[in-house]
Amino acid sequence: MNLRYATLIALLAAVAAGPLLAADDLWTDNATEATAAAVKDSKDLLINFTGSDWCGWCTKLDKEVFSKAAFTTAAPKHFVLLKLDFPRRRKLSDEMKKQNQEWMAKMGVQGFPTIVLADAKGRPYAKTGYRPGGSDAYVTHLDELRQKRVQRDEAFAKAAKAEGAEKAKALDAALSALDASFVSQAYGEVVDQIATLDADGKAGLKAKYEAIALKAKIAAAMQQKDLDGAIKLCDEALAKVGATGDTAQEFLWSKSYAYFVKKDRENAKKNLEAALAAAPKGPKAAQIKQVLQRVFKAEK
Repeated sequence: MNLRYATLIALLAAVAAGPLLAADDLWTDNATEATAAAVKDSKDLLINFTGSDWCGWCTKLDKEVFSKAAFTTAAPKHFVLLKLDFPRRRKLSDEMKKQNQEWMAKMGVQGFPTIVLADAKGRPYAKTGYRPGGSDAYVTHLDELRQKRVQRDEAFAKAAKAEGAEKAKALDAALSALDASFVSQAYGEVVDQIATLDADGKAGLKAKYEAIALKAKIAAAMQQKDLDGAIKLCDEALAKVGATGDTAQEFLWSKSYAYFVKKDRENAKKNLEAALAAAPKGPKAAQIKQVLQRVFKAEK
């Protein structure tokens, strides 16, 4: 069989198998359509928050993963692919800008690229970004992250059959399976339910979920540019959780940021230093040190 004939056979086989789709054809930029498709096909959402014409890591992720056959073959089996772009040169419609900003706030996205995995109802359960290793490794990574939703749903099912403290513990197990940054943003009704179920504190969850509820209020105040209100809520939270520990560090970080936006650098630095002292090895310690070094170093 000569080369031209072999090529013709391959093309005919491809046509018979169905239309060939370019990688970009697998994505939609319409969140309403993506959510409807996810519900219809019983799939999750894979949401790519990207800066397509300026973000180097976004371009790298596209080139190394999203354009490769390993991803374009495997990902659509489990996900509807939604791309929410934040370009600097390419113009978007006002409607598209509004949609993308709303979803960015809803998912608490603060940098690019951010990849959020959510269920068909739009409830996020995991997030990631650029990772080295290529498309095969990335697909494996996504499969691992999907297990967070499986664990969440198993715990929710257990909670549905329980009452009182046992129900609170099952709901806590469901939320503990998720990326922590999503809990206060997207699961407020579950947070309130746990706090109510453990009103007497016997399950050891009341204080934890009252603090999480306050995080959601602080985030809402910041989003509405109510900086004084956010600072007041941070003080209220710190009165409950004390001045030390990982949770205190998060509230002091938020308080520092509110002061920084207010252009009160003195109090911003003071609260940032307090945040580091609250948990020197806490989850934000490295980031706090970096900010103190880069932003406030010249003021020493």
